[in-house]
Amino acid sequence: MDRSNCATLDSRSGPERTVESSSTSLWVPAGLAMGAAAALGFARFAYSLLLPAMRHGLHWSFAQAGSLGTAMAVGYLLGSLLTVQAERWLGTARVFVLGLLITAASLLAMALFHDYGALLLMRFIAGFVTGCVFITGFSLAARAGAASGRSSLFTIIYGSGAGIGMVLSGLILPPVLASEWDWAGSWIVLGLLTLISIALAIPAVKRVPPMAVAVAGGTSVSLGRLRPILWAYFLYGAGYYALMTFVIAYLHAAGYDQARIVDFWIVAGLAVSASMILWGPLLGRLRGSGGVVLTTGVLIASALVLLLMQGVAAVMLSAALFGGSLMASAFAHLDYARGLVPSHAWTRIIAAMTVMFSLGQTAGPLLCGSIADYGGMRVGMFSAIGLLVLCVALASLQRGSVAKPGAALR
Repeated sequence: MDRSNCATLDSRSGPERTVESSSTSLWVPAGLAMGAAAALGFARFAYSLLLPAMRHGLHWSFAQAGSLGTAMAVGYLLGSLLTVQAERWLGTARVFVLGLLITAASLLAMALFHDYGALLLMRFIAGFVTGCVFITGFSLAARAGAASGRSSLFTIIYGSGAGIGMVLSGLILPPVLASEWDWAGSWIVLGLLTLISIALAIPAVKRVPPMAVAVAGGTSVSLGRLRPILWAYFLYGAGYYALMTFVIAYLHAAGYDQARIVDFWIVAGLAVSASMILWGPLLGRLRGSGGVVLTTGVLIASALVLLLMQGVAAVMLSAALFGGSLMASAFAHLDYARGLVPSHAWTRIIAAMTVMFSLGQTAGPLLCGSIADYGGMRVGMFSAIGLLVLCVALASLQRGSVAKPGAALR
């Protein structure tokens, strides 16, 4: 993409600056990945590690403990719905950076309150802003990649930040939880780590090229023709989140102690980061829904390992496969959808995909949990696998090629 093909930056876009395409190095998505580490690894996934200590210390019921996760999911959904409008008002880069700042504030605030209602509100706010951060971060990474002809690789590197956040939280939080700082100190640590992530991300944001100009009178692209991949991502969100729920439940039911569960977490996090780099070149070569089929197939295999094998080795293998495909499959879906629309519509299609994913995350555990209540945990896990199989089938039905530069998403 030449400079002549880029739009003049809106004055509201803050940190976004024009740079030469050739100067867009891998350090840009690596810096943006720190935003994913904060939004997903610190603000979202790390809550699972802190939940037992919070429930015990605050004398919560299981329903109260679970409702904080629901509050974040609802916030994430609303944030996904409103990201496009926020981008119009502030610009992509400002939404990304401001969202990270509010994320840090919400994490630090978690240490200040013991009131259930206040903590519920903090998780809702964290969900809302991290939804905005994830979508705009993906859009920035894809834009930077397009400038150097490596969009898939750049978005994959961006996604590896989630694994970095998982690993860091898995290594740092257990000692903090075991100290007198307990869960409140852990939230402070997560807030400080997020502030560090922001400092590392901002230089990368400044080097992202501006968005391409939408050509007037271009061919419109109907969102309706993208229904297969949108619904496939809904099924992925439902299947993956239900599977994650049953995997943790399985480890507890199988008698593994907290140390083994932390090991599972760290192995999965390392696999997320490593796999995102390893998947990048391969996903860039696959055509159509090939990337979705392959990565989701590995995720299905991770569940089958737990169902068909036993022992610590099986658990660690499952963790490696699970982490090795979790974010890779999500980004395969997103990258495939991104390639079906023009560059100026990337944020809109990623927002639409994220909304479907969020709805799937809400429906999946309820559906598979109800099935498990009647048939048992193994049946619940197989039902989650079934959702992922349907995801693969539906994604394979998506047709279309990369939209022309003049297209506009309706």
